[in-house]
Amino acid sequence: MNSVATEIDNWLVSTGNDDDISDDVWDAGFEVDRQVVYSKFGAYKKVFLRPQSFVKRFFHTVYPLSIEEWNCTDSVELYDGFCTIDITLDVRFQATYNYALSNIELLAELNEHIKQAYYGMVTDIVNRELLNLSDGDWVQEGLEPIEKIICSKINEMLILQNIQSQVTCRLKPSFEEFPDVQFAKEKVYLSVLKKSFEFNEQQREELFRQQQEEKNQNINHKRLQLEQINKIAEVDRERSAVDAENTKLLLKEKEQQQREQFVIRKRLHAEKIKHNNSLKEMTLIAELNEKEVYQAKLREKEEQEKIELIAHQTKLKEKELEAKIAEFEKEQASCRETKSKVHAEELELKQQQKQMEFDTDVNAKKRYELRRLAMQKESFSVRKKADVYLKREIELLELDKQRLALQQTIKKYKDENSNQETSEETELFR
Repeated sequence: MNSVATEIDNWLVSTGNDDDISDDVWDAGFEVDRQVVYSKFGAYKKVFLRPQSFVKRFFHTVYPLSIEEWNCTDSVELYDGFCTIDITLDVRFQATYNYALSNIELLAELNEHIKQAYYGMVTDIVNRELLNLSDGDWVQEGLEPIEKIICSKINEMLILQNIQSQVTCRLKPSFEEFPDVQFAKEKVYLSVLKKSFEFNEQQREELFRQQQEEKNQNINHKRLQLEQINKIAEVDRERSAVDAENTKLLLKEKEQQQREQFVIRKRLHAEKIKHNNSLKEMTLIAELNEKEVYQAKLREKEEQEKIELIAHQTKLKEKELEAKIAEFEKEQASCRETKSKVHAEELELKQQQKQMEFDTDVNAKKRYELRRLAMQKESFSVRKKADVYLKREIELLELDKQRLALQQTIKKYKDENSNQETSEETELFR
């Protein structure tokens, strides 16, 4: 009998949970950010809803009117303990501004005050509705209509108290073993028995249907297995023939692949060698570049040292040159004096030389003319004598030769004097 009662309990619970809810859902109209501001400045006091552009001052205290979760559980025994209904209430509520205004002194713990103040009223509504279950019709229909009535009445009671709410009620009945039938409860007992019989009948029919369906499924499954085995055997035969052909093709492909792999490996090896050579070449170029950079830096350093040495030597030479210039200026001053004296002496000497040359030339010409005249006079007297004539001619030639030699000596002396003057002037400027 306990199993029968348990099956009925499960049916009643499933009936209440599985049926579609056709009625409208209660809209509580919650506001997540609802807050009230308590303003106290001296004797002035005021409570108002917090606006969006609110700026808190030192005399303001903000109290949030949060959405609270309230879970209530209870149980009620009906029909002298034959039926026990477990009650679970999930109440979500939020106090309105009007409720907060009427309970200013409780703003800090407003939600706890609501739970304590209205717990009794909520349980009274639930108990009153459950105790009105006098007949057994609810056993057939389920407890869902009663749950909706309880939720609606609790919502209405709270909204009349300026409390927004959304209530969910779950009723779970359980039955004891059938006691001796009492006349007052006979209808309930009969309803439970009837529902238990109908439920068991439905279960038997469902079990028979499931067994028949399972047998049909097994038969179909075996038939499909046999067809599958035949198909597999046929496929295996075809596959064996295909495998033999595929093996030949695979061997040929493998041979071709090995050839291609050999070519690829050969090409990769050549590329690897080429790559290694290029790396070595790059390394050598890098080392040469480093050596060139080092040598360039070394040359730059040597050139810098040479430049510094040349600059130092230039400074020394400049100093030495300045000293020589100063000494040269002194020597030049003395040379100018000496040169002027020498030049005067040279002019006098040149004048004397020119006079001597002129005198020498004149005397030579006079002697030449005198001899020529004498020889011409004598030539008339001794013309007949060839030997005398030839001798005179020879003497004349000798005299001409002496005259030319004298002219060359005078010209050479003049050139030597001119070169000596030029060298002396150069030495003076040095």
